[in-house]
Amino acid sequence: MALVSFTVVRDLSFPAQRVFDELIDWRGHAEWVPLTKVSIVSGDGGVGTEFVATSGVGPLALPDRMRVDQLDTAAMRVEVTKLGPMLTGTVELSVIATGPASCRLTWLEDVEVPLLPKFLSGVTAAAARTAFSASISRLAKRLATSPAH
Repeated sequence: MALVSFTVVRDLSFPAQRVFDELIDWRGHAEWVPLTKVSIVSGDGGVGTEFVATSGVGPLALPDRMRVDQLDTAAMRVEVTKLGPMLTGTVELSVIATGPASCRLTWLEDVEVPLLPKFLSGVTAAAARTAFSASISRLAKRLATSPAH
């Protein structure tokens, strides 16, 4: 079993609340995470919500079952638990205002992958970091081209 841990920190030129609102729109992740579809299993998006983010194509698609365990809208922080069976662990997302129209987004994942050999942990973490960094770039592009709520 491999432990895959990575952190992506990005400074964005958008108001913190706008970025956080986009992060906790679970279905909306499909708009900026490539090759991903999201379905809500239960809940309204808040604590206790369970959803599945399926990434990939055809037989190579990986369903990632998750549950929102903590959601602090005032602190703009959320913790999600990955429920398995393919991926277990936690995801922490937080947004901190750095100015009236700028913020710092931190995406941290600590995930266990039962079928992945331990020696692949590092390369898998590097690939995941690169992929999530690209997804955050897509998020920024989406925010730049969509009207603010």
